[in-house]
Amino acid sequence: MLFLQGEGLYHRSMATLSNPPALPRPSRARYGVLGLACSLALLTYLDRICIMQAKESIQLDLGFRDQEMGLIFAAFMVGYLLLEVPGGWMGDRWGSRRVLAGMVLAWSLFTALTGCIWPFVLDSGLQLHLGGFALPLAVNSLTAMLVVRFLFGLGEAGAFPNLTRIIRDWFPLDERASALGWIWTFARLGGALAPIALSALTVVLGWRQAFWILGLVGVVWAWLFYVRFRDRPEEDPHCNASELALIRRAAPSSGSHGHAWPSWRVLVSSPTVWAVCAASFFINFGWYFYATWQPKYWDEVHGIAYADSGWLTGAPFVCGAAGTMLGGRWSDHLLRRGSSRRWGRAFIGLVGYLLAGLCVLAVGFTTTAWQAETLLCLGFLVNDLTVPILWAVCTDVGGRCAGALSGLMNMIGGFGAVLSPALLPYAYERLHEHFDRRFCWRIIFAGLAASWFLGALAWLVIDAGKPLVPEEQTSEEG
Repeated sequence: MLFLQGEGLYHRSMATLSNPPALPRPSRARYGVLGLACSLALLTYLDRICIMQAKESIQLDLGFRDQEMGLIFAAFMVGYLLLEVPGGWMGDRWGSRRVLAGMVLAWSLFTALTGCIWPFVLDSGLQLHLGGFALPLAVNSLTAMLVVRFLFGLGEAGAFPNLTRIIRDWFPLDERASALGWIWTFARLGGALAPIALSALTVVLGWRQAFWILGLVGVVWAWLFYVRFRDRPEEDPHCNASELALIRRAAPSSGSHGHAWPSWRVLVSSPTVWAVCAASFFINFGWYFYATWQPKYWDEVHGIAYADSGWLTGAPFVCGAAGTMLGGRWSDHLLRRGSSRRWGRAFIGLVGYLLAGLCVLAVGFTTTAWQAETLLCLGFLVNDLTVPILWAVCTDVGGRCAGALSGLMNMIGGFGAVLSPALLPYAYERLHEHFDRRFCWRIIFAGLAASWFLGALAWLVIDAGKPLVPEEQTSEEG
């Protein structure tokens, strides 16, 4: 009897060893991280676009002309481009927690300082002679505004590269595009809400107080992020072993921070790096029509005044919010169904760019406002199918250097964003010397569409399945 009992205990113990107890149900800590990322994407566009809505109030108080406001808008983009790559690299090296919290604190300070500029002139009486020009050494409210907005651009520069790195570290491969889609959905909603929110705050409190409140919101967010967020799931007590295994099932841990920027030889020799930067440039060149000269089109072709075209210019952004969500989920669905990493990303980019170009091209041949609005909204939607895919490619290819690579991609795209709105008015002026307004816009839309078609060619080269550093090597170093 004792032998039989002992034998039964032996078999039960062996069964326990051969069939270890199942892991607990995965926690959902990564979704809390995604919530923080989405809230920051919303905040970036609120802070970035609010000055465009406050333009008339600022001009009235400080006496700036339209040309001077154009310089102020450009000062932000210059700062943004300069620190885009270093901002992503800093997150790769020291971790997104410290870097991103510091960046948000910095740009929130400069957001608040935007509302602290009053009319003033400090003239030293001295002049700086450059060739045949004599520049007075003076500081005034315009100089102060240019400096503040330039520094604000420096602060915002590393936001999306670091958010991209966070998604790479916290989400498995077949969930990254969906997560990035949610981030860009909130970014687009921030662009749509900024005019409404700032208008309400300006009416109730004034434009200066509106900037102060936005700055305070950023400070609170930075504090909450630093307290709650951890760079890696392994460091977060809210992330259990089951969720960690889920996150790492298709991608190795990124390891500790402190690694270097990838060698230039590796970057230059990667066709995907060249192609993803080209795709970013061309999409920004075409897309920035929506954010800059769209009201002018409604006014000149359809006779809809600037003050009455708000819903026409805002509706495409809402469609874009839907597009970013759908594009990310579509890409991850393709990966789960067995598609290769290359075509699970590139197919959506190729289709989205081609359809966006066709929609914008067709706008030039419309005869009514509702036809043009329908095509512009559809073009924005299919364009934004590709936005989370571009950033997902940077996570797939960049690996441990995802922040730096996404910063490089976004910086090159920023040049397209600067070039397009600068060239469009000059092209229109030259065309208008020979053609009527409607035909001028038809040619302009054809040029914008060509940018999307060129970007589509870049997607034929992009291969998200070829990382800069092999994943096996990343795992060993981690």
